[in-house]
Amino acid sequence: MLLNVDLSTVLTLHKTSLVVGALVFLHVRRQSDQPQGLGLLALGFAALALGATLAGMGEYRAVPVWLWTHLSLWLGLLGYALLWAGFLELDGLQHWQRTRWALLLPVAVGAAGVVTGFPYQNLLRASAFHAGAVLALALAAWQIQRGYRREALPGRQLLAAALALSAGVYAANLFNLLMDFPLPFGVEDAFFVQILCNFGIALLTVSLVSQRSALRLQQMAQTDPLTGVGNRRWFLAQLPAQVHTGAVVVMDLDHFKQINDRFGHAVGDQVLVDFAHCINGMLGAGESFARYGGEEFSLFLPHASAAEALALAERLRQGVEQQVHHSQDLRVPVTVSMGVASATPHDPSWQVLLHRADQALYAAKSAGRNRVMA
Repeated sequence: MLLNVDLSTVLTLHKTSLVVGALVFLHVRRQSDQPQGLGLLALGFAALALGATLAGMGEYRAVPVWLWTHLSLWLGLLGYALLWAGFLELDGLQHWQRTRWALLLPVAVGAAGVVTGFPYQNLLRASAFHAGAVLALALAAWQIQRGYRREALPGRQLLAAALALSAGVYAANLFNLLMDFPLPFGVEDAFFVQILCNFGIALLTVSLVSQRSALRLQQMAQTDPLTGVGNRRWFLAQLPAQVHTGAVVVMDLDHFKQINDRFGHAVGDQVLVDFAHCINGMLGAGESFARYGGEEFSLFLPHASAAEALALAERLRQGVEQQVHHSQDLRVPVTVSMGVASATPHDPSWQVLLHRADQALYAAKSAGRNRVMA
């Protein structure tokens, strides 16, 4: 034993960590605007705490043997199955309706225990519990770490590490049970590590939820709510500090006020949405497109020459012109005028370059609209 702590104290702290974790998950679930998975995690920790309590009562013969041996095993496996399902839902990949199959393991083992009576044997009961815990925790750790590719939040890797550590401790204990191989730590040490893991899993889950909320608020502040593309603040943040190369394109939908007046604002809003999707679908990686305000949009081409920017703007104009919009069987004509400005060594700032693009846009409007000028 590495720690000078008696087993009863460690077991009490272990159950306390599970109860505290369940309460933390419930509290965050009530406060969060995206509570998916947190309810299952709270139920999982609660089931583990109840199972541990029942097992402790059984050791002191406070409950019948048949009750605590079967029910404590079933609650333990149910708890870790709920944790696995909860982390799947927290990751945003599955919903409870699709993760209910995770309960097949505790149901199957519980039924097998009733039929065969194996939970009465301490070795078999402990081995089944440890195997279920290793499986659920390892799968949860893998899923959380795997999600880092699409959601690079630092809390993910720490949470995956805590889950993996907990699975590793259970795996070491399982190996000891099956092979009777002496471990460098005792039962008290293993429980103490699990206590730290339980607190760590709860706190790191809260941290991940908080990081995700902060990221979502940041995205909302930089995204146009109607079209889903970036807004003016986001667009300006994409521009490098110094003007070196590249080009900007300023776009304005032609006769947009007439569209609103004739067909209504709902049709006008849909025209803006379709226009944004059309332009976005024709752009490549690294090209920044945003709604600058009203019916005006901006595009930053970081590596385009003057000729390349002009050619791309013409393709975009043609793509918009070829779109077909209807309102009550009436065709809604949609065209766009664009002004292009390429960076030169004489431009002191991006505002100057945007001003030149605006001037080119006004020239395109004056020349009859539905055209590109630079």
